[in-house]
Amino acid sequence: MGGRRSEVPKHLRALYQLIRKYPGVSSFSIIEMTQNDGRFSDEMRNEQSVSQMMFELRDIVEDGGAPGTVNRALAVHDRLALAGLGDAYRYLVRSVERGEYFGIGDIQQELGRMSNSFQRKFNARIEYISADYPEVEEIYNSWLQLRYISNPIVRLNLAEW
Repeated sequence: MGGRRSEVPKHLRALYQLIRKYPGVSSFSIIEMTQNDGRFSDEMRNEQSVSQMMFELRDIVEDGGAPGTVNRALAVHDRLALAGLGDAYRYLVRSVERGEYFGIGDIQQELGRMSNSFQRKFNARIEYISADYPEVEEIYNSWLQLRYISNPIVRLNLAEW
């Protein structure tokens, strides 16, 4: 198994790490997040190259050259991307990492997607996906706890307890 790791190019390992941490992110977001990553050359920072790298990663998985966790990361990535939640989910992950609540309105502003139905669609889709993927559910539940604790009324009541 140690020999296989050296066979997998460092940019594909980095791509796997990125989609495992932020599943579902768009190619544009991947390009943005890899700007200062030395494992990616400048030629790799465009949508066509990102798509090609995803195909290469999938080929390695299909050929049995990668552990099951890579296959799982690709499945979660595909599911969130298919639901259109990947870029928004990235903000949930960051919110949980930092321990600071980042609300739906903030996410909409960051993504430039101001829509009255965004919150309803987001909540319905993320709950549905959470039922199938415990790793998504864990982040979502942690984010909901931050949301609850960030509520001023809840904070006031917590101070009384």
